[in-house]
Amino acid sequence: MPSVAELLADARLRLRLVAGRGAPDGQIRWAHATELLDPTEFLEGGELLLVTGVSLPDDEAGQADYVGRLATAGVAALGFGIGLSHASVPAALRAAADRRDLPVLEIPRPTPFVAITRAVAQAIARQDVADKEFVLTAQRALTAAATGSGGTAAVLEEVVRSTGGWGLLLDRTGAVLAASPPEAVRQRSVLGADLARLRSAPGAASVVTHGARGAETWSQSLVAADELLGFLVVGRTGPATSTQRQAVNAAVPLLVLSLDRSRLVGRSTDRLRTSVVRLLLAGQLDLVEPISAELWNGLPEPPVTVIECRGTRFAVAAAADRVLADRPVAARKVLHARLDAGLVCVAAGADVGVVLRSLRPVGGLRVGVSEPGPIDDLGGARRQAVRAVEAGDGGGAGAAVTWFRDVRRSELMALVAGPAGTAFSEELLAPLRTGASPVDLLGSLAVWLAHHGQWGPAAAELGIHRHTLNKRVKRAERLLGHTLDSPGLRAELWVALQIAGIGSRSR
Repeated sequence: MPSVAELLADARLRLRLVAGRGAPDGQIRWAHATELLDPTEFLEGGELLLVTGVSLPDDEAGQADYVGRLATAGVAALGFGIGLSHASVPAALRAAADRRDLPVLEIPRPTPFVAITRAVAQAIARQDVADKEFVLTAQRALTAAATGSGGTAAVLEEVVRSTGGWGLLLDRTGAVLAASPPEAVRQRSVLGADLARLRSAPGAASVVTHGARGAETWSQSLVAADELLGFLVVGRTGPATSTQRQAVNAAVPLLVLSLDRSRLVGRSTDRLRTSVVRLLLAGQLDLVEPISAELWNGLPEPPVTVIECRGTRFAVAAAADRVLADRPVAARKVLHARLDAGLVCVAAGADVGVVLRSLRPVGGLRVGVSEPGPIDDLGGARRQAVRAVEAGDGGGAGAAVTWFRDVRRSELMALVAGPAGTAFSEELLAPLRTGASPVDLLGSLAVWLAHHGQWGPAAAELGIHRHTLNKRVKRAERLLGHTLDSPGLRAELWVALQIAGIGSRSR
């Protein structure tokens, strides 16, 4: 559509802007001549209204009301022909138009209205041809990018070139697959609400949000066969034009096709990972080792820990996607595969914490963690992880992690619970409940035992000097009549404290 400024620039028409100088960039959808005092019911907005003023009221208030009606109706500009009913554009009308930022074009007597109508129609036709050429060129460039070696990143670059803004391509977890320009990756941090709305929508959907100073962000879900593959996000400092939106729409099926192809290849790799992990669980290390380097950077060094993930289908899928896309996990020797409607990971040492950090944001996921063990007995470690995950709770905002050591401890307490266990606890702890501050003494012993008799860490947790803790332990030994060097007595004392509900955090 032509703008008011473009029409003024046409020397053949000899138009002059006499009011509304602050809004010469308004877009003109059509030009129409009318002398109705109130033509608003016949307008759609965006018109250049051509008048001679033959019906214009003579008083200032009437002219102000006339201008107000046109501005409210969304008229793009008012063309006022002089030399017939008025020698010039009335001052009151110009003043009212200035107040409403309505451009008023003075049309000289020799310029016929039809010439203006024809000029607007020709400009609209030229713009229509230019728009079609723009979209066709963008479609060709996008297709060439999609079939070239650049893949989805090249398609995204063409989208950004067509829209003049920035773009992100995300996988279904929201992780960034490509960013154009590279610094656009910073925009990911503010997209959480938009992505959540798209995930909850049935099928493909889009969300447009507006920011400061007219900035616009358009987020589109990429879906194939009712399965979410990822998201395309395009942002601009101003609203996108219809042709720019068409260019983005042309990129969507190309990105879906590319991501869907990657998904099918990924499924084959997933099936291979599952088969290899099954061999590992069966103790077939010799068969697995040659291919493990290609799948997971190799086998982790023992002792290794098994991490079992269970939950809803979506939660398990999200967990698998996060582990696969997480760069810290990918840089280590972490085995992972979908197995028995869950996700199984095998890691060593500090890598366990790396995997858990990747999994914790997944809502509704239950995670069980085994004790460290030899890699040739993964079956036993997995049974521990399964027992832990079955004992844990889920359904919260993040993953619920249960360690097998805590399950084993709770199972031990269940064995000794009851009247006999209570009597044992009361009898053993009775000497320690005498004298001053028995609670401090029992609590100090619980912390000291939880730290395996290490004075420094236990004293730090209690907030006392290690010499003070040493005095409390010596006092406990005198009351018990035995030293606490004996592992058996320490174990009995720890169990008694647990039964009595006096314990420290688990380690």
